[in-house]
Amino acid sequence: MPLSELTERLYNLRRDRSSGYEKPYKPALLLSLIDLVERGDFEENRALLTDELIARYGEYLRIVGGPKDQARIEYPFWHLCGDAVWMIFDPAGNPLYRSGEAGSRSPSVKWLRENMGFAAFDEELFHHLNNPVDREFLRNAITSRYFPQQREFLRTLVATFFSGDRPAAEDKAAYEANPVRNGAFAKTIKEVYDFRCAACGTRFRFQELTLVDACHLIPFSESFNDHPSNGIALCKNHHWALDRHLIAPAPGETRLLWKPSPLLDDRIEGQEELLRLAGKHLLLPRERKFHPNEEAVRWRTERLLGA
Repeated sequence: MPLSELTERLYNLRRDRSSGYEKPYKPALLLSLIDLVERGDFEENRALLTDELIARYGEYLRIVGGPKDQARIEYPFWHLCGDAVWMIFDPAGNPLYRSGEAGSRSPSVKWLRENMGFAAFDEELFHHLNNPVDREFLRNAITSRYFPQQREFLRTLVATFFSGDRPAAEDKAAYEANPVRNGAFAKTIKEVYDFRCAACGTRFRFQELTLVDACHLIPFSESFNDHPSNGIALCKNHHWALDRHLIAPAPGETRLLWKPSPLLDDRIEGQEELLRLAGKHLLLPRERKFHPNEEAVRWRTERLLGA
């Protein structure tokens, strides 16, 4: 599996849709596993549900979890199989998890320890996790996608976990320009917005072709944030206008509204199209947890030309 496809998969882990925010369990477990791979715990691609893994997962969840999130590792441990991240086998090497038959409930830690032989990563993923550069990229990618607000806390957590030298983290500018990360973010945003421009409603999709771009609200160079709430899908014209601070999303009484720059003049050809957006609501994803967040909206509104 190419690193690009793998990153897209990790950017789109199956989510609990019953709450108003993305549950942190799967990405927190992935970060825990990456640490243990780096430490050499899974040299032969055979992961066990050890006390060390449970403790490490608990440390991550204390940082990224909400007040109601519980550090029950059995849920993500089991359901990562559905994301093709790994597979859980019985002692004879037969899969314990079967897609479509596992139901929504995960077995207990006790059951897993009594019935599983081991869990094995997807072979290509395991290959990338054993490459220091790729491993650091994937750690950064998961953090940027799911936990951008806790980035510094997580960096400290990783730094204190290891004694001795570690490979240097990827340069921020290089990570920003990395086409693999950019591609994963773009795919996520386009799918979340159903390939529709949030300004004019333009939607076109033919095979892999689409007219919309995936845009960061707060630029990645400043935020290191690839969460969908820091993104928006726009056609190329409105992407251009957003990047030049000619339009911006702004708070309304009940929903987000488009606000054009007061410097625009409706008597000038081309500018009236942007002015017609004034007061129109943004065309947003169905899932509210992916709507632009307050910080991102404020960042754009404050930089609107002439505001």
